[in-house]
Amino acid sequence: MVVDRSFRNSATRQRRGKVRAILAGCAVLGVGAAVTLAAWTDSEWVWGGGAGDGENIGTSQFNVLQNVWDGAGGTANFTDRESIPGGQLRFQPNATGLTPGDTITAAMQLQTASTSDAATVSLQGAVLNGSDPDLFAAMTYAAYEDVSRTDCQADNIAGGTVLVAPGSPLSQAGAAAFGLAANGGSTMDLCFVLTLPANASDALQGLQVSPAWDFTADSV
Repeated sequence: MVVDRSFRNSATRQRRGKVRAILAGCAVLGVGAAVTLAAWTDSEWVWGGGAGDGENIGTSQFNVLQNVWDGAGGTANFTDRESIPGGQLRFQPNATGLTPGDTITAAMQLQTASTSDAATVSLQGAVLNGSDPDLFAAMTYAAYEDVSRTDCQADNIAGGTVLVAPGSPLSQAGAAAFGLAANGGSTMDLCFVLTLPANASDALQGLQVSPAWDFTADSV
């Protein structure tokens, strides 16, 4: 068999040429060096804000205030009392000397603060708050919405909506929630009526009660 050596020598020369080209390229770039391409760079930041210029995102405020006409809260009388026993309801007449069948009343007001969300408010049943348990259990009460301080009188409750029915135990909660407008936009007048029933036992003489009610409020 005759071998064509001229073809083999030509192929060998071609391979050697490719190797020399590759080595030449490596010499230009630098063997083992990282290749970095220069480019312009830019970045754009954004931040979360409100609709106004420079305005941060924030939470609303929620607070309900009370007025029991005790001089707290300045000229507006409304103030914040969030822990038991809270503001004193001033029952009259003759709240410290009850006899069976007597009824006494006390007025108060609720409204939201000047920078508050609107509220839905529920009256919870009274707790003892140091009361004698027997007298607490014997007494009954009622509560009314939309009865002014002037109309909250033991002998004549004028107008309003029944929140707690007359004759209810002190532990009875309000029948329904009521609303308060945002930002102090409305005032709820409330009237509490306490009664020592006519059939009260002689064993209740000389005892005392100081029931405490809680108004729980949810923002709207």
